[in-house]
Amino acid sequence: MTDTLQRKITEKISVEVIPAGDDNSLSGRVWAVNWFNYQHKWLYSLYNRLAARHVVAVGGKLLFKGHHQRPLLGEGALGRQTLLIVSYSRIGDFFELLANKTFQVKSLLRIKAVKDFVFGFVSRAGTGKEPAAGNRAMGNYLVWHYQGSLAAGILANLAAKHQLPLFFHELKAGQLKRKEQGKAPELAPFFMDGLV
Repeated sequence: MTDTLQRKITEKISVEVIPAGDDNSLSGRVWAVNWFNYQHKWLYSLYNRLAARHVVAVGGKLLFKGHHQRPLLGEGALGRQTLLIVSYSRIGDFFELLANKTFQVKSLLRIKAVKDFVFGFVSRAGTGKEPAAGNRAMGNYLVWHYQGSLAAGILANLAAKHQLPLFFHELKAGQLKRKEQGKAPELAPFFMDGLV
């Protein structure tokens, strides 16, 4: 059963997740993709330390955090400095996190710390396997975000041909919309429809 995709967070603010396709893509485990540039890196580090326990308390699990080194192809303007992926067992866990008053106060640090923030949800679409919790290898990773299912097929064929594992292969599942009483709704930018 799919969680309600809209939740009141404060007296005046509600959030909604708009499914990219049918809402079955959001009925199970989801991955929140945070892709951004720093405005104040030290402030974001402080936010991470303060907010992490709230994410863990709702069952959130950090899957990946990486910093951009160099683009291999594509539009440089669409790139960001940092990619952070957190998995949740259900969309309701994410809503629970947003409704936590202490987390809301700590999130003010994130708002000041980042710019060019892109956020959305992806869901399982391929045969990629999520790394085990204790298997957080340092190193270089290739992250390819793409548009359309054709690119996903090309990537899967290339990976098979060269015997490369796809650790994480997901498609866009939903975008976050914030509604505040008396203001126009804001849709969080999310221009990745695929992520490897």
